[in-house]
Amino acid sequence: MAKPAKPAAAKKEDAPGAEAAAPKSKKKLIIIVAAVVLLAGAGAGWFFTRDKPAHTETTKTETAKEPKFIPLEAFTVNLQHEESDQYLQISITLKVMEPELEDKIKAVLPEIRSKLNLLLSSKRPSELATIAGKKKLAIDIATEANSVLGIHNAPEPVAAPVASGVAVASVEGASAVAPVEAASSPEPAAPDSAAHAETAEKKGVVDVLFTSFIIQ
Repeated sequence: MAKPAKPAAAKKEDAPGAEAAAPKSKKKLIIIVAAVVLLAGAGAGWFFTRDKPAHTETTKTETAKEPKFIPLEAFTVNLQHEESDQYLQISITLKVMEPELEDKIKAVLPEIRSKLNLLLSSKRPSELATIAGKKKLAIDIATEANSVLGIHNAPEPVAAPVASGVAVASVEGASAVAPVEAASSPEPAAPDSAAHAETAEKKGVVDVLFTSFIIQ
């Protein structure tokens, strides 16, 4: 009856080895978990601190520079008398690059319309009959509107016409043809000043569009 006690003793001898293996497994598990946590933290840090794509800033810049078009009520004015009495019917739209200017223009609109009425009624029909005359009028309108807004841009250059051809003179009853020297063209602007004029950013009303232009 005393012999069955020996197997129980053998089991007690094996128990210390099993207990020693358990802490080693726990240590390995803790090391693995810690490594995973470190890697996850490093990945999150890289995601939030990485450089943003350059195209994002470009998109914001392009969106900020979108033009704003502000239509005005149509104008009807009498033009300066030439061969007969004529009047001008015109619809004007102002182009600005700063959206906040729309409210400012509306606030001073009566003064702008008064200035433009005086400007339009000072023109002769022959001045407005050509493309060059219409372009000159657009520049004048932008200048008048900007002056009311307290904005003064550099004046735009206007090309001067160059005269050339022949003149017919009468000498003792005979006709003689003599060449006429072409008017000397203005000296070209210095390269640096021309580049500055081209790159200078306009403020306020940057362009004027005519959606209707009738002279009767």
